[in-house]
Amino acid sequence: MDEQHLPLEQRLLIVSETLRLTERAFIHWDDALYKSDELDHIAKAYFEKAAAASTRLEFQKVMWELFGGLRNGHSYYSDKLAPAPMNGRLGFSLFLLQDQWVVNVDLTGMLTPGDLVVSIDGKHPSEWCNELEPYTGLANKISQTVRLNQFLPYFISKKSIAIEIEDQHHSKRTILLQLLADTDERFNKLNQPSATEGKWLQDGKTAYIRIPSFGESKYEQAALEFVKMYGQADFLIIDVRGNGGGSTPNELTRQLMDRPYRWWIERSRHPEWLSKRHGSKELRFGENYHYAEWHPGWQQPAHENECYEGQIILLADRYTGSAAEDFMMAFKDNSRATIVGERTWGSTGMPIFRHFGDDIHIGIGSIRAYMPNGDAFEGVGIAPDVEVAYTRDDLYNKRDAVLESAIELIGSKISGLS
Repeated sequence: MDEQHLPLEQRLLIVSETLRLTERAFIHWDDALYKSDELDHIAKAYFEKAAAASTRLEFQKVMWELFGGLRNGHSYYSDKLAPAPMNGRLGFSLFLLQDQWVVNVDLTGMLTPGDLVVSIDGKHPSEWCNELEPYTGLANKISQTVRLNQFLPYFISKKSIAIEIEDQHHSKRTILLQLLADTDERFNKLNQPSATEGKWLQDGKTAYIRIPSFGESKYEQAALEFVKMYGQADFLIIDVRGNGGGSTPNELTRQLMDRPYRWWIERSRHPEWLSKRHGSKELRFGENYHYAEWHPGWQQPAHENECYEGQIILLADRYTGSAAEDFMMAFKDNSRATIVGERTWGSTGMPIFRHFGDDIHIGIGSIRAYMPNGDAFEGVGIAPDVEVAYTRDDLYNKRDAVLESAIELIGSKISGLS
């Protein structure tokens, strides 16, 4: 298939199938910018845009906009052969800290994490965020800002950009930064999740496990080994910050539980899908039978001699999503763990897929999750029990305020027991 262009019939087929599956299966209409009965109008507009897209890259933007209107983290368009941004990628990432946009990661050597970003090519980052919202759309506004780093390079028409920053001494300056080639080796370190790590923070008392991903089974398996290794610890800190998900770590959850726990409430427009996932258990139906719901029962933890019985603290942030939220939710629901950090991404579920050859596929969010008590989750996320707000000084000083807060919490728990 041409890496620069898609045939007209292919573009129209992709739009047609996206709209068909959206009408058939999409369950997140509460968050979308338009309603299901507006799809006919949407169809005409996007067929015209698809026909006018002269390159594969332009068509990708058309699809981003179509899915942006659905505002769901598990509804998306993927094209493995879509060209990289024409002029390169950003060599830094932005982080919304309260109402300020700051540098979070820098690969150029020209910026410092913690620097306040005043403007990018003459526009405040919030202006860029608003301008790209049709493409980056998510119901969770903080999660939407995270996407700015990914999408912005596709809308920059130059090979270099002027960044105005204010440093920690309140000094302002403008720096001309070259965008980095997609093949730049400096990106490799950022794109590859490191291995699951474990260590004692206090020998025999407090252990720490960091799980960067659930994208492959090896991450969960390593975590299970560490849980076994630290089985006698009084406190176990499990860090899933930055963990964007993968496959739900059911065995890890089971071995960390010391009490019964539950799965999400799941809602779908097709009861047969829920029956296939959960067996022939009784389903509940919404008004006018517009959807079906499956409500979870209680699951039992591992046997007493198999499960970890100490206290657990989970570390989470805005990048914790999908299967990592599946993992966290049960601990939030039954109070097995104390969650420290930020509110999570706010999207999980099972998309249905349609593939167009080996390179292109779409996903349509077909199951909407609710907390077991009925509280909203999609577009909301899981709130921490102890919220920790990062500061610019934390970034400048490379201080891990979330981990420090967890350690302080353990200290207070120990003091309370004495």
